[in-house]
Amino acid sequence: MIPVASAAFWGSRAENDTQVPAPLVVPPSQYWDGDDGAWSSFALRVGTPAQNVRVLVSTNSPETMVVLPLGCTTQAIKPLPSGCANARGGLFNSSLSSTWMDQGLFGINQDGVGFEANLGYSVNADYGLETLGLGFAGGPSEPTLENQTVAAIASKSPFYTGIFGLGTQPVNYSTIGNFSAPSFFTSLRSKQLIPSLSWSYTAGAKYRLKAGQYAQLIFGGYDSSRFTPNSASFTLAGDIDRDIVVGIQSITYSGTTQTSLLTTPIFAFIESTDPNIWLPKAACQAIEQAFGISTDKATDLYLINSTQYAKLQTTNPQITFTLGDSLTGGETVNVVLPFGALALPASYPLTSNDTYYFPLKTAANDSQITLGRAFLQEAYLTVDYERGNFSVSQCTWQDGAPAQIESIVSSSYSATPSPTSSPTSDAATGSKKLSSGATAGIVIGAVLVVAAAAGLAYYFFIVRRKRANSVNEEQPIH
Repeated sequence: MIPVASAAFWGSRAENDTQVPAPLVVPPSQYWDGDDGAWSSFALRVGTPAQNVRVLVSTNSPETMVVLPLGCTTQAIKPLPSGCANARGGLFNSSLSSTWMDQGLFGINQDGVGFEANLGYSVNADYGLETLGLGFAGGPSEPTLENQTVAAIASKSPFYTGIFGLGTQPVNYSTIGNFSAPSFFTSLRSKQLIPSLSWSYTAGAKYRLKAGQYAQLIFGGYDSSRFTPNSASFTLAGDIDRDIVVGIQSITYSGTTQTSLLTTPIFAFIESTDPNIWLPKAACQAIEQAFGISTDKATDLYLINSTQYAKLQTTNPQITFTLGDSLTGGETVNVVLPFGALALPASYPLTSNDTYYFPLKTAANDSQITLGRAFLQEAYLTVDYERGNFSVSQCTWQDGAPAQIESIVSSSYSATPSPTSSPTSDAATGSKKLSSGATAGIVIGAVLVVAAAAGLAYYFFIVRRKRANSVNEEQPIH
């Protein structure tokens, strides 16, 4: 069970007289971005003077990625769309920043290992250390951290917009003397700006409520108004590149009929970088038959034409995922995806014309089975890396519902009083009834120790040398 403190205790002091910081709620940009869906983005301030960009959350990236001005030239996209810079969330020009410290050109992964390697992602980026802040320049004051890893990209794929990484592992620049730069997330914790090494995230849903529901990202806490409590608890896996793993015990289609879409339970990785749901071939075929969809040869997408869309919207079929910490038995949680979550708007350059597509991909092997960003429209995810556990809950939808922010407090704050008002019945939030697990954050390589407020080491990282695949600096970023 994760210790939680109500608002009354956010300002309390531990025995070492260190104030317990409050959860950090990151405001959404209030824009919907992307060519593979209408995604609720977040604003970042990059560089000095600050340049505004809008990015999507990547729950497993160790770095932040931004789009270079080169990304809005015919070298990257041809023909070049009007309003390209805005469509890509804004551009970052490193030559205009006095704090950019270039580290060189690298690939985002190496030899099939590392960030999104299992899904076949491959792109070169110009890596640097930069000043990075949350929110728009001139907006509400939010934390700004120096010497953060920023990867600048130009290619239109696999990232059309930039991303903001929530990963725990540092980026290791092995070509310049094994220098490691901690992630933004771990930097927040080591600077005692958040109460624990934890976060909560849901992707938001434009199809919900009167004007859509924006995404939510909270460091060190969660918002109990955004999800339905359940008693299922999950343990983080040991592989830092694939740690938020759940057992999918069943997948059920409900429409004009009801049928099972999964013959054998499977393990799946939950992550927000990729928009798709990756399932074994048999499950994809069952979904194809249930929804009457097929892949388009030109795009390799399950395109939905206007006639199909109107028909499916009328019947409003849905898919229910039953998840547990294991493949059979134990406490489970159901996450229901309505048709609105499964008919994503696609636009140029992903498709030549505006249309809809079904976010489904066939997994070539077990390492590709993934519940991507489309799933997180309807799921609320809370991850506690200090205790090695996480929760998944069904989102709730209520216009004007006041936020109910709760804190997840590190065990290092040993004198923090027990909350008197935190909900506890059947895990009133997913982060309460979480089982204790092995401490997460294990990577391959060196060890990074993040000091806790009590003065003891609270977290250890074994760092993979992710950046050993240096690319020739004359090679274009694409």
